[in-house]
Amino acid sequence: MKVEQIRSTDGTGTLSYFLIDDTGKNAVLIDPNIEDVETITAMIRKAGVTLTHIFDTHTHADHITGAGELQKQFGAKIVMHENTKNKWKVIDQGDKFGIGDILRANAKIPIDMYVNDGDVITSGTMSIKVLFTPGHTDNHITMHVGDSIFTGDLLLIGQAGRSDLPGGNTEEQYDSLMNKILPLPDSTKMYPGHDYEENVYALLGDEKRTNPFLERRTKVEYLQFVEDFFPPLAEASATGGKMTLQCGVQRVPQPTDSFKSITPQELMQLMNEKNNLHLLDVREPFELMSMGAIEGVQNISVRDLKYRTAELPQDKSTEIVSICATGSRSMEAAHLLQQLGYTNVKNLTGGTVAWLNSGLPVVRSAMKV
Repeated sequence: MKVEQIRSTDGTGTLSYFLIDDTGKNAVLIDPNIEDVETITAMIRKAGVTLTHIFDTHTHADHITGAGELQKQFGAKIVMHENTKNKWKVIDQGDKFGIGDILRANAKIPIDMYVNDGDVITSGTMSIKVLFTPGHTDNHITMHVGDSIFTGDLLLIGQAGRSDLPGGNTEEQYDSLMNKILPLPDSTKMYPGHDYEENVYALLGDEKRTNPFLERRTKVEYLQFVEDFFPPLAEASATGGKMTLQCGVQRVPQPTDSFKSITPQELMQLMNEKNNLHLLDVREPFELMSMGAIEGVQNISVRDLKYRTAELPQDKSTEIVSICATGSRSMEAAHLLQQLGYTNVKNLTGGTVAWLNSGLPVVRSAMKV
């Protein structure tokens, strides 16, 4: 099987996938974005394949699916979970988040084939097993093909999709992750529906080790963790400027943002060269203990940051590097620091996960809190 990733340019971090079977004659699409129909059409025609199926892993809230337009051109069957029949029930709920129009547009597209957990769909030599994985939405599915899974917005690299949008349920998300994803082999390639750090896929074993959403914990503990992890949607919408809803925690950068993103290697160089560098880790304290932290960080969670500004350096020209698990919450923190008047703010791209993957050291003590 050949996998080609299509990274949307619409600001949502959306990823689509074009899968071609071993014969090179048949193909399927997963989660095409309306913004990318022209690009995808060119890919299909260049490959000279028969497009048999188009899978939408769920009813998208942040973009309109391209499934309808692509079906008109290629005649492929649109496939979604059985619960999609009830998608009209959540549309009005979407209006308060500003996503009602997107949900309505997606709900108008007719579905050719409804599937349930365990169903297998064949396209040439590809056998595509459906895993019912609700949580981000109540009609979410994960596609299991060979040694790969396409997780849509259930599981992202280093984090997971929000479970507080219409149709979402955090308890169901926990069950999906613990019962459907965790038992899969560590060698499984995980292709997410969104990514904000230029990743193509991650090995599930690495995600089990570093992704806090896959940490073994009780359902009660998980519910509390998720509540603490994601910034409330109301607050996320009030940070100034036009915001684009994203299904992970990552904030869409704005033209007014002046902070710089740096790599782990660049941060290490700064740490070796400068004595007055201030490292601010905005994760929850338990995350620093479980995953480790860069030595010398000050720990103030992103949700507490605006209430603990007195603990930050008083010199607004101080060079501050904002750090979290994947570079997402730290971007929110960098944006806030900029609003507070700090003029030399940097964000660690990929966060502590990227730091660890670069082979750089962490500690679980001696952190400034």
